[in-house]
Amino acid sequence: MFRVALPQIFENMEEATVGKWLKSEGDGIEIGAPLCELITEKTTLDLPAEGAGILRKIVAPAKAIVPAGSILALIGDENEPLPDIEAENAALVAKKAPSSEIEAPVLNLAAPAPASGAASRIRATPAARRAAKDAGVSIEDVAAKFPGKVIGEDDVKAFSA
Repeated sequence: MFRVALPQIFENMEEATVGKWLKSEGDGIEIGAPLCELITEKTTLDLPAEGAGILRKIVAPAKAIVPAGSILALIGDENEPLPDIEAENAALVAKKAPSSEIEAPVLNLAAPAPASGAASRIRATPAARRAAKDAGVSIEDVAAKFPGKVIGEDDVKAFSA
């Protein structure tokens, strides 16, 4: 069973958001095939498969914010038993947590930032920022309507409508 983990794409990357899955459970996967879209503070990219087989289970759904190293999906034979990935991911989060609040790092990073640095802490895709600029709306106003979410181009369109 091959575990698809969120790679640490750049040195100070702590997390990423799963944008959308490009493959579905049960699909055949070849090495190098794009599996899902990843959104970080610096870039948006497709995650290529490093193993081949059948996409057995998607662990991190679209729009999930996950820490680097987390298991996103499982690829393997249709007859292989599925490991307990939820426990592995929970152990990873617990190891990275500074205190007993295991979910705090994930939840706090998605929260709106204080007003002094709000523009730099708004989590939005590059396409959303472009769409907001083209529509003449503030990305901060869009983010206020969709709190705790990575703002996408569709959110900007919904806000502008």
